[in-house]
Amino acid sequence: MDKQKVIQKLNEAFNYELMGAIRYLHYSFMVFGVRRIPVVEHLREEAEESFGHATKLGEKIAALGGTPSVSISESLKGKIKTVEQILKESLEHEMNAVKMYSDLLKDVQDDVVLDAFVREFVSEEQSHAEEVEKMLREP
Repeated sequence: MDKQKVIQKLNEAFNYELMGAIRYLHYSFMVFGVRRIPVVEHLREEAEESFGHATKLGEKIAALGGTPSVSISESLKGKIKTVEQILKESLEHEMNAVKMYSDLLKDVQDDVVLDAFVREFVSEEQSHAEEVEKMLREP
């Protein structure tokens, strides 16, 4: 296992999760209408979970001898979006996370503990994506 490469990828995931927390919180302020309360609750839960993921990743980076680095460059503007637009962007974010963590598995496959650590993220992100897909389905 290339430890420096793994630390770099964990740092990328760390930043992706931090950006996700900010994105979900931002989205929660932009929801209006009759579906506001359950959608806002969902988005804020996702924000908290993304922050929790970032915390776990930061701890793992430090445990491996690296330094968690914050380099969030995305800008979120207050453009009004529909709930469907917000959910579609959320789904894209979750699917990107599934891919990111799945790709990371290739780099940690020789380390049983890191492999299990990353697989947990893959599973959680896939569950989030499935939940958003169900939210987007019309009966």
